[in-house]
Amino acid sequence: MTAIAVDDEFTAAAVRAMGAEQGDAALDALTWWDLLPALDDDEAASAVIGALRAQGRQLADTPALGGLLAQPHVELLGAAPGSIVAAIARRSPARGDVWVLTGAASDRSILFDEPGRGAHVVEAGDVGRTEIEVPGRLSVVEVEVDLAGRRPDLPEAPAAAVRARAAYLGRLGAAAEILGAAEQVVGMATEYACVREQFGRPIGTFQALRHLLSWAGTDCVAVDAVVRRGVDVRRDPPERFGEVVKAIAGRNGRRACDRALQAFGGIGFTAEHDHHLFHSRVLLLDALLGSSAELTHELGAWLRTSGVDPAYPAAVMAAGAA
Repeated sequence: MTAIAVDDEFTAAAVRAMGAEQGDAALDALTWWDLLPALDDDEAASAVIGALRAQGRQLADTPALGGLLAQPHVELLGAAPGSIVAAIARRSPARGDVWVLTGAASDRSILFDEPGRGAHVVEAGDVGRTEIEVPGRLSVVEVEVDLAGRRPDLPEAPAAAVRARAAYLGRLGAAAEILGAAEQVVGMATEYACVREQFGRPIGTFQALRHLLSWAGTDCVAVDAVVRRGVDVRRDPPERFGEVVKAIAGRNGRRACDRALQAFGGIGFTAEHDHHLFHSRVLLLDALLGSSAELTHELGAWLRTSGVDPAYPAAVMAAGAA
């Protein structure tokens, strides 16, 4: 797999670290857990999100997303960064709410945040686990726990106070990881188009394919822009902006992978080729914390009923302009 250049020093270092180490060792090499309590600092926040972007590029398997999602609760609990990772609730049409862990979470405690009931921290050995086999080289585990009658570690009032921030950070982190996976596969497709020949010419010289890859690159640039803006406004984001970031990342990431697949042609459909791994990572992350289809529908309904300016305004556009 060819490395694609990055324009951020920490993200480039994270790409190298995640290529050399597995799981927690990669995060430890970056002192990533030590950065989480400093998310109000611009450089620390950029580094935290940059590591998730690198994770997507390298298809690394770490508990970074769950750690970022749990961090606001961890601060309230006074626990050490990295000692707790959050399980993600997703709705199954057949089974109702299902709790999912992503990444190699090892023996960390698990946070279950239930709106209306508060947040519970459960020891790793006290939950049932079902490994889910998915492509994309990311560990996915469904966890089962009986929270009925259990006293929450964070009652509803304090849990509710940080719930929106946790969701925002989680969506921002997932969007960055989608970005990394999408731009890596688009870079691979671009390199392939430069060496694969048809009719005695590299296929990248054909206008139709050049347009296709340009659109795929534009999809990635749009996600990059919205993720960077999400980092800029993270202290006081506009209403529902985390959902906007995640919706754009999911939609554009999927679209970029589809376009890259067309550039690869038949080889891209084979199990031997890496395309399906990146595409699967994007599809998996799109399904968590609200899919692009779900969020787009919900945001559209909200705009219709709230009267909010759909241009989504000044606070976002002006962020970081000073």
